[in-house]
Amino acid sequence: MSPAFELIAGDPSLDFANTLSGDRFHAPRENLNEYGDLLAFARQAGLVDASCARGLAERAAREPGEAARVLARAIELREAIFRIFWALGSRKKPAPADLGLLNGELATALAHREIVARGGSYSFGWTECDDLDQPVWAIAVAAADLLADEDRGPIRMCGLAEDEECTWIFLDETKNKSRRWCSMRDCGNRAKARRHYERAKGS
Repeated sequence: MSPAFELIAGDPSLDFANTLSGDRFHAPRENLNEYGDLLAFARQAGLVDASCARGLAERAAREPGEAARVLARAIELREAIFRIFWALGSRKKPAPADLGLLNGELATALAHREIVARGGSYSFGWTECDDLDQPVWAIAVAAADLLADEDRGPIRMCGLAEDEECTWIFLDETKNKSRRWCSMRDCGNRAKARRHYERAKGS
């Protein structure tokens, strides 16, 4: 059964960075354990359509070694994406090595990009629908688009990072730029419950 990813970051590339859960620096929890997990993320994030996803799943089953190599590259790209945007969120310059890795994947992706007709309109698509690299290409393009967007909101890390519990990152698109939690339903409620407990204990 495909895992369900929580897409709360405001951009597919940041959601991809968040496929490593928990405290990234001390107790990370990996959610990309096989190529099928990468494919499930790409499908849920709208980066790969259903028909291509079926073809990619079939090819991954036939070529497990190649699928494992693509997954390893995807994870390497994921960590570079995290470091790039967290550096920007901390008002620092991303490391040249991380930008170089993203640019390398972007150059490969763009070599497979093309305009395709969809009904009466046109949009970007891919020259091959059955290349196992396709999710990695789509993620690299999404990350580059976000990085080049001068109007993007600030990048934040979940407030529970202070307690070494969650280091997910997200775009703060609130009007007053006050978003503190990756998910109010999860980390936000957990933080509220903790504050309530501490106040009750103190009184």
